[in-house]
Formats: sequence, structure tokens, C-alpha cells
Amino acid sequence: MNDEKLNYLEAIFLVVIVMVTHIILEFPNVIIKNCGTSSLLNVLFITALVLLFFKVVYNLFKPFEGNNILYVSEYVGGKKFRKITSLIYTIYLIFISSITLRHFCENLKVVYFPNANLVMLIGTFIITAIIVNKFGSKSIIKANTLLVPLILVTMIIIFVFSTKEASISRFLPILGNGFNQTFVKGMLNIYSFGGLIYLYLITSDLKNIQDYKKVGIASILLSAGYLLLSVASLLTLFPFLVNGSNVLSIYLSTRTIRLGKFLPRIDTIFMFTWIFNFLLYLSIIMYYIKKLNIETFGIKNKSIVLYLTAIIIFIISMIFQNSLQLNFLETKIYKYLALFIVFVYSPIILIVGYIKKNKEIKKQEVR
Repeated sequence: MNDEKLNYLEAIFLVVIVMVTHIILEFPNVIIKNCGTSSLLNVLFITALVLLFFKVVYNLFKPFEGNNILYVSEYVGGKKFRKITSLIYTIYLIFISSITLRHFCENLKVVYFPNANLVMLIGTFIITAIIVNKFGSKSIIKANTLLVPLILVTMIIIFVFSTKEASISRFLPILGNGFNQTFVKGMLNIYSFGGLIYLYLITSDLKNIQDYKKVGIASILLSAGYLLLSVASLLTLFPFLVNGSNVLSIYLSTRTIRLGKFLPRIDTIFMFTWIFNFLLYLSIIMYYIKKLNIETFGIKNKSIVLYLTAIIIFIISMIFQNSLQLNFLETKIYKYLALFIVFVYSPIILIVGYIKKNKEIKKQEVR
């Protein structure tokens, strides 16, 4: 970031918190609905694909060491193309943060605050994210670095204690809905790693650019581990999720945990932790939207960009009229947007830039 470069752990946890937020909300549910009992196999498969994909991205970034995707965009197509890329990233980040905010607040309302006003809940999160951003990127990153390990530990606790009542037979048959659903159509589940969009942005924010490879691999493996445990927990406990349930699925796992008569239910502790998780997620997204636009369009007043982003996110999150619309946007629109921007559009920019750079190097060698 501008005022505070990221070290190895800070960069990893920045990527992971985006992934974890979506895992808490919907990714395990979607994978189980699509793949059934082969969901664990599918998670391992898409993790391998994403690791291979990152290896390609890492190699493509080598000629542009220390620069992010916006720099490469400008190198490929000039300042106008950089503005286009910045705008595409901004629209994408605003869209996913808006639907995620609405989804989380609706679940929070159903589970804990049935009498709360949805506008007030959404507004509270946005205002808090604005305040957090006012403290600067250093505060956001430090808080995130402290919280992410706790979030990862909560999933381990959920998995260990909830599986006491689990049935291993629910992992069978191993191929679930068939080879095609697991490995062919199931390949599209790589959109679950859409949070890797930040790996295109943090290259210019690292204290040591040599850490980039380790950051990418570690963030992918940590996110995959969290996703794997989430899917395993849900699959063994709630076979009905295969047929469709969209209520904060990981939260359902916490309701099965009992730690004696003094702690009959600890789901409130998990939810409290996840609220902080979501606040940091929203704060990071708003920061990067602000950063993208200030760097690209040369806007001097940072506060205007921050407030405008907050207003747009609030308006979009309130547009959806019911859970069916929200579910369609999450499972269809967001899915294909993530696939296009993270796994098609951005790599194409890097490929073109890599080819152009190599041609320039060869010309210089000839001279």
C-alpha cells in the first residue's frame, strides 16, 4: 500500500480474508450443490488447477517485477487502457462487495436481529468501514493480520467438534454426481478462488518482491484448506444442503457444537468473530477501490473517492428485492464475472505484455 508496504504474512492474510469471507457465506454450499459427495475431490482438483494457474501468472509477471496489473495495462495499451482496466476492476469489486454485504446482513438479520432494519444494518457496516479507512491502510492491515489466524482456527474448531456427529458414509460415492460434474463442469468452481484478484494488485505493495511467489502459493493453500474443511463439515452433517439451503451454511455447523452445560452453544462467539471478519473484508475492498482510482485518474481528494464508493455500495446492496435475485447474482453473475476478470481478462493482459516485453528485449540485444 502507499503508506505501508506489505510484508510476507500481511500480504498472505490480505488475500485469504477475501477468500474466507466468501467461504463463510456461500462457496461450500455451491460446491456441494453441484458436486454432491465428490465435493472434496472437486476442491482438491480446483486447488491443483489454481496452483498451476498462479505459476503461469507468476512467470508472466517476472518482466514487470515490482509493478501491478495497472502498470502492465498501461504498458500494453497506454493510459487509456489502464483507465479501462481500473474501471473494470472497480466495477467488479463494487459489485461483489455489494452482494456480499447484502447477503451477510440478511443472514445476520435472520439469525440474530429479526427486528432490525436492513438499511440500518447495511449502513452500520459501511459507516464502520469508512471510519476504519480513515485510520489508514496500516491499521487495516495490522488488524487483518491479527484476525485472520483466529478465523482459520475457528474453522478447525468447527470441523473437529462438529464431526463428532458426522457420518463418513456421506462422502460416498466418491465421484458423487459423476466424472463430468466433478472434473469437467466442476472445473468452473475455480471461481471460488476469485479473491486471487488481489494477487494482481499487491505486486507493487510488497516490501520484498521476491516474496510474491510464496505469498501466492501460501494464500492459495490456506484458502483451499479452509474451503476443504468447510465442505467436509457441511457434507457430513447436512446432506440436505445438496438439495439447496442458502442460510449461512457454516453457521449451521456451529449450532451442532456442544461444550458442556456451561457452554451449551458457542455459535455467538463464531458469529461475533465473523462480523469483524466482514468489516475488515469491506474495509480492504473500499481501500483498494480508492487506491485504484486515485492512482489511475489522479484524484487528489481521497475522501471523495471513499465516500462515493460507500454510497454506490449502499445503493447497489439495497436494489435487490428478494433472496432469489441475490442468489442468482451470486451463483450466476458473480461466478462468470470472476471467471472472466480473474482467469481470462487479467491473464490476457499479462500474456500480451510479456510478449511485447520479450520483443523489446530481443531488439535491444540485436542492437
